Amino acid sequence: MRGSNPGNPSDVVDSKRVEQLAAAFAAFRRANGMGRRIPLGLRRQFLAVLDAGVPAGALGKACGVSWSQARYWRSAARAGAPMTAAPQVLSVVDRQTAPVSAGAPGGELELRVGPWRISVQHMTD
Repeated sequence: MRGSNPGNPSDVVDSKRVEQLAAAFAAFRRANGMGRRIPLGLRRQFLAVLDAGVPAGALGKACGVSWSQARYWRSAARAGAPMTAAPQVLSVVDRQTAPVSAGAPGGELELRVGPWRISVQHMTD
């Protein structure tokens, strides 16, 4: 992997780590489909193998990870930032004064966020 002696024991260990990691990525994608966010544990394993000296191109190709994605994971890990953004939860501040019927014509939903108000009204033909 490092371009040194092919019989080097560290190259054999790295090769096995890459195979195991590639198998883990493949299993995740089989179970969850393409386009799903890679779990934090797999991302950390990827970076650990990268830190062990395995070339990024070979590792990325084996695991199906783009160079830009690997670079993002690396920069997030170095910055100490979480690799995923936590969802923001907004609380309801107004009490409901009357029960809302989903099928009632003219029913209206309103969302207030700071100085903004978003209203949604049911339309009938």
